[in-house]
Amino acid sequence: MCTLKMDETPDDKPDQGERAISLGGKLAFGVGATGEAVFLSLFNGFIVIYYNQVIGLANDLIGTAVMLSLIGDAITDPVVGIMSDRWRSRFGRRHPFLLAAPIPLVLTMYCIFQPPAALTAGPDVPPQTLLFCWLACWTILSRFFLTLYQVPHLALGGELTKDQNHRSQLFSANIVFNFVTLAVFAFVAWGYFFAGQRVRATDGELVPGQLDPASYGPLVLTACAVVMVTIWTSAAGTWKYIPNLSKAPSNQERMTPIRFLKAIGGTLKNPNYLVLLLGFFFFMITSGIYDTLEVLLYTHYWQLKPEQIKWFGLASAPAALAGAVLSPLLMRKFDRKPVMLTSLLGTLIFAQLTVDLRLMGLMFENGNPALLPILLMNRAGFAFTLGVGAVAVLSMIGDVIDDNELKTGNREEGLFYSARAFFAKASGSFGHFIAGIVLEHYVRMPTKAVPGQLGGDTMLRLGICAGPIMAIAGIISLFIYSRYNLSRERHQEITQLLKQRNAAVEQHSEDIGGDVND
Repeated sequence: MCTLKMDETPDDKPDQGERAISLGGKLAFGVGATGEAVFLSLFNGFIVIYYNQVIGLANDLIGTAVMLSLIGDAITDPVVGIMSDRWRSRFGRRHPFLLAAPIPLVLTMYCIFQPPAALTAGPDVPPQTLLFCWLACWTILSRFFLTLYQVPHLALGGELTKDQNHRSQLFSANIVFNFVTLAVFAFVAWGYFFAGQRVRATDGELVPGQLDPASYGPLVLTACAVVMVTIWTSAAGTWKYIPNLSKAPSNQERMTPIRFLKAIGGTLKNPNYLVLLLGFFFFMITSGIYDTLEVLLYTHYWQLKPEQIKWFGLASAPAALAGAVLSPLLMRKFDRKPVMLTSLLGTLIFAQLTVDLRLMGLMFENGNPALLPILLMNRAGFAFTLGVGAVAVLSMIGDVIDDNELKTGNREEGLFYSARAFFAKASGSFGHFIAGIVLEHYVRMPTKAVPGQLGGDTMLRLGICAGPIMAIAGIISLFIYSRYNLSRERHQEITQLLKQRNAAVEQHSEDIGGDVND
């Protein structure tokens, strides 16, 4: 794990006056990604199969409920970002949010996956409107409380150090913990909580564990415990750096709706940041469709057993770890932009490769012993390229924040990372919405289906949705990302100019102080 080593060359040393981030500090920041990863694993990985295949809510209603979270995110993401940037307390700007968010977040997680029995009991179609309202309500609340943690946590990463390489290492640790968590959580969920077949109490069908509603209660309680512990651990592990973090100005103007809108619009004036946001928006549409369809593909398209599905997480972990650790080294050699473009192109190819091969008749049939190893190798390639690209994109946002500080004089990590978080959730939710509409009206996926009993036409349409249709937005994102033009040389110039300006301000303050004392 070379990016986490504390051995530094002279060029790697932190700026004078900036406290070096220890290995423990980097790991503490990174472990904060675990809570977010567990939440997103539940929400993105299981919400469709739980609400549609387990309890019978229509796919288009599921997609609409997820999409409605965009309404809340459109307000809460930038609001939390601005609140975090302007927060004044003896605990700093970011840590109060890390302490406050976990308890309400886990309560909403539990409510999403434990709707009242009156809405789900019995073999008949459940009351769609009431179940939809339940899902929409708790989805919106859960997204808000995730934002209350996620935005300040990302802003903390941009604030802990201004050194480009050290910042890459911080976000590399963040990505490593994210992917390792996704792998371990998936292995435990599929290998323990969903293992084997059981008779579903609602209709007497013999189904795999992921289609039994009784499997979800213990899984969700475990997830809630992990979320609380890891977020608070991240806050505790980075606590000692609070005195060295940037402080909110004491002479801030009161935030009004007009100033709020101006602050949001101000981030879009930076052309490189606008490129990153728009590219991220389209890439996350593809990601939302991928997340929606993934478990359905495992269960129905490939007809894998839970004991086989559990290995996909473990195939991803070392590959994602290698990608996240290698990313800072690649960016030192090739700069950020070519690393990001190449890795995300690879991610897009691996995301649909096996499905496209099946559509062309070039994949092994379901049940063939060679099928699982091929799927696992493809998943490893997907995770590796995604790990490289994720670190690159997060590091590029940090560079853009430095550029913005030079141009405006304001250091606003919270605002910039909140806009990034908003675009991720907005476009991901839109991807879920598109996938829900396509599943309901194009694929015509039946509720409470049993693996192996779906018709060939349904499987063909599911493959088209998971292959060519999914890739469209991702291809658009690559063209947008290619417009990014903040090079390593330009960022080094920005860093030097910021040092000179800050030194001049400090000297001016000392001169004024000396004159007053005289």
